[in-house]
Amino acid sequence: MTEMLDEQPLAVKRRSAFAWMKRRYQERLSKDNRLTNIAAGSVAWFGTAAMSVAALGMPTGFGAWPDQLLFLAANGLAMLLAGYGLTVLFSFLVVPLPRRLLSVSCYVGGQTYLIIYFSDLGIVPSLIIAGAYTLTGVITGLCLGRLLISRTSAARKAAVAGLVAIGAACAIMLSGFPQPAVQPEREAPSADPGDEAAVAAIPAAKIKLDDPSMPGSYEVVTFSYGSGKDKHRKRFGEDADIVSEEVDASGYITSWSNLKTAFWGFDEHDLPLNGRVWLPEGEGKFPLVLMVHGNHLMEDFSDGGYGYLGELLASRGMIAVSVDSNFLNYSVWSSLPNDDMKMRAWLMLKHLQFLQGLDQKAGNAFTGKVDWQSVALIGHSRGGQAVAMAADAGRWFKKDDTLGSLEYLRIRSVIAIAPTDKRVDDKSARLTDVNYLTLQGAMDADVNNFYGDRQYNRVSFNGGEALFKAELYLSNANHSQFNTEWGRMDERLPGGLFLNLDGLMKAEDQRQIAKTYISAFLEATLHGREQYEALFQDYRSGSDWLPATTRYVNRYESSAMLEVENYEHANSLVKETSTRRMEAKKEASKDRGGNDRGTDGMLLEWQEPDAAITLALRQDASDRLRDYAGGSLLFSLANSEWKLLESESGTGTSKRLPPLPDVELILNDRSGGVWSLMLNDVAPLQPPSYASFMSMGWLERKAKDRKYKEPAEAVFQSFVIPMERFRSEDGGSAHLLPENIISISFHFRTARGRIMLDDIGFMKQGGTYVEYQSSP
Repeated sequence: MTEMLDEQPLAVKRRSAFAWMKRRYQERLSKDNRLTNIAAGSVAWFGTAAMSVAALGMPTGFGAWPDQLLFLAANGLAMLLAGYGLTVLFSFLVVPLPRRLLSVSCYVGGQTYLIIYFSDLGIVPSLIIAGAYTLTGVITGLCLGRLLISRTSAARKAAVAGLVAIGAACAIMLSGFPQPAVQPEREAPSADPGDEAAVAAIPAAKIKLDDPSMPGSYEVVTFSYGSGKDKHRKRFGEDADIVSEEVDASGYITSWSNLKTAFWGFDEHDLPLNGRVWLPEGEGKFPLVLMVHGNHLMEDFSDGGYGYLGELLASRGMIAVSVDSNFLNYSVWSSLPNDDMKMRAWLMLKHLQFLQGLDQKAGNAFTGKVDWQSVALIGHSRGGQAVAMAADAGRWFKKDDTLGSLEYLRIRSVIAIAPTDKRVDDKSARLTDVNYLTLQGAMDADVNNFYGDRQYNRVSFNGGEALFKAELYLSNANHSQFNTEWGRMDERLPGGLFLNLDGLMKAEDQRQIAKTYISAFLEATLHGREQYEALFQDYRSGSDWLPATTRYVNRYESSAMLEVENYEHANSLVKETSTRRMEAKKEASKDRGGNDRGTDGMLLEWQEPDAAITLALRQDASDRLRDYAGGSLLFSLANSEWKLLESESGTGTSKRLPPLPDVELILNDRSGGVWSLMLNDVAPLQPPSYASFMSMGWLERKAKDRKYKEPAEAVFQSFVIPMERFRSEDGGSAHLLPENIISISFHFRTARGRIMLDDIGFMKQGGTYVEYQSSP
């Protein structure tokens, strides 16, 4: 009897709990009404828009429209299920809010957070942006709902909605949102400002050759070679003009995704050799130029993005080939194969071998056409590193017996466009007696460090032939616009939406620069038209060919240069160094990330005017300089002025950049003569290129693991100063002979600054190509 009494309350409790749960379920939407339902619909549309943008950054290979349908359908189903489940949960928790609106908002907020987080914006920024985005959807829906349920005419509702939308847009525009990070202002110079000095400088004489960016005299034949089996591109599939062999990379690749195989139809055992070819018509042997893209989304093919270069180079008498390595690229679904950097270099070598075979085989377009002693490689991004590795193939592929035929060709020139510089097998490429050119944009939000500068420092010359290396740094260029297929943004969607594009030069201008410099470099190094070398010593010698929408910073070194001091080698011609009113210390040059660039320089910092550093030459320098009469003095400077603001933080000093350095060069000779020159009168020092990478300034030091924290990068600018430009203080008309120089001094007239000095040397008469007009 007692047991029956105990069971009865238990049954009552169960019925009561079930009734409570049933009531909570039935009342799950009791707090919602027409207004909140409209707001929930608004938030759902915001979530759909976010997923639509995200889908564009995660292509499946089926095409944009199928991707949109697939992603949006899956997202819509997930939103319905999550919304339903959350309304029940919130009802059971007795949350006193409109639960449908709250549920949809939670889903969209979480979805948006994940989308932004996986764009590498960081946890806190992702939470803030996702919350603000979702809240905007809620507020928009509530305002729209209030308008829709109001008792007024449809015309008046439409007018009010339009006015509110216009007002909101104007408010956003007037607020300046989004506001990129504000860069520090510069103090007004005490004398003429740096910009005026630049205008007043003696201009470099123009190169007396044709514009290298213009088509040459050759007609161009365009065709392709490929496996004949490509599933996505007919030019490498059934329409391939030449069917190529396949190569087995299984000795290197040990991780290849099944999804990658499903997309391409092959795996690491049978990689295709696919290439687009631009061939000059005519008899004779032509230099061969291979071009390769970098790591972009695998499904967004990249190899067609250098057609503007291929067409130009072929018209100027070079065989150009754009190599397809899209199957080594990243995919959201199948990632990267292992050792992809090594594979990019290896693939270039395999293409060279294949073309060797065609050249030796009768009856095809390549037969007898290639000058194998004049081969050049061009690479962009990861491809820029790959071409340096291919030119130094023995460092990685010495034991690969399949590459033996490459001993009979010479890679004479290498060009790296915004390259990476990762250590592969704990090694880096070191090039000897190879011409090298690297280009980099200061607004590159992908490879935002000037890694090509590291490789530049690992290029050396034995002095046996005329070779040179050069850099070009562009203040308003980015990463993607060098490739016509990559668009304007340096990040895939949705991350690219947060990049600051203000000040970015037009794509056609950026590619005009690439055409000019790449064509001139190859004309100089493959065709022997050495007068084009002036462009790499001073960009102003080719200013008629270049757009005025960016600043240009050149760095240059020749195999014919006699080093006086580079702060690394033991064969310095400097006996001692003295300073006045400045601190000077030998230090490794650092990139934007604070990493060693592989070269040392003399870091100079001063806080009062008339600071100076003097290099006294050794007694035996006279013999070494005897053959340099009529030549030029060379040196490089890298301005890191913004570091002064960090050291001045908290001192009460106004945080403004100093005026650009006003530098006077003074040479003392053995007879007591003093010779001088104001640097601004010949080639003004360019200001650092300050960049705000994110459209919202507060993200600048938080996104992408803080890779954008530095506002600028200290980039070396080379100066080539003809000795005849120095004037004696006694007013004499004689010219200074380098063999009589006993010291070289750099005097800084501005009140403060921070600069690195490096690569001081001389070049013989005829070894420099920059000439300066006698008057502006």
